[in-house]
Amino acid sequence: LQPSSSSVPSLQPSSVPSLQPSPTPSLQPSSSSVPSLQPSSSSMPSSVPSSEREFALNILSDVSDVSLLRDNTTPQGKAFEWILDTDPLRLAPADGSFIQRFVLAVLYFSTGGGSWDTCNAPINVNSLSDCGLFFRIGSAWLTNSPECDWSGISCGDGVTRIDLRGNGLSGTIPSELQHLADLEWLRLFSN
Repeated sequence: LQPSSSSVPSLQPSSVPSLQPSPTPSLQPSSSSVPSLQPSSSSMPSSVPSSEREFALNILSDVSDVSLLRDNTTPQGKAFEWILDTDPLRLAPADGSFIQRFVLAVLYFSTGGGSWDTCNAPINVNSLSDCGLFFRIGSAWLTNSPECDWSGISCGDGVTRIDLRGNGLSGTIPSELQHLADLEWLRLFSN
């Protein structure tokens, strides 16, 4: 069999494969049982990142700088590691409380959490360790309690009040607090 020299396409398939790709795509999928050697390429990005860590990084990139999230010596990096690896609640990144809980963890690490006068994260994060600032009894920070139960935190639909006055905080107030959309009160005096 010889290939046709006509420039008019045939409606019948050829029994001899061509050496050049067709200028127009076929309407039918290939019936070959042999897989292709090249991966298919798509101009559409994947809607689901390859891992939960990357998914969380993607979500939190709107809250904190990614380089800070990746650096476990920064408050943001410590909070990122805590919420993914240590937090006993193990919230999924898509959970509505994930960002709120992360932001409060950033506040904890940014203000010397661990050296506060009271309500520090306990060594055993699964303990329901009650603590109290003179104005509100609650649980210690970074425990298995919902963040709205942490001492000094009040919530409605989201965090509405943070009252950590007189608790030995030191450090900086993190910009991530701007992502607590319902926050009305921030009391940090006498620290």
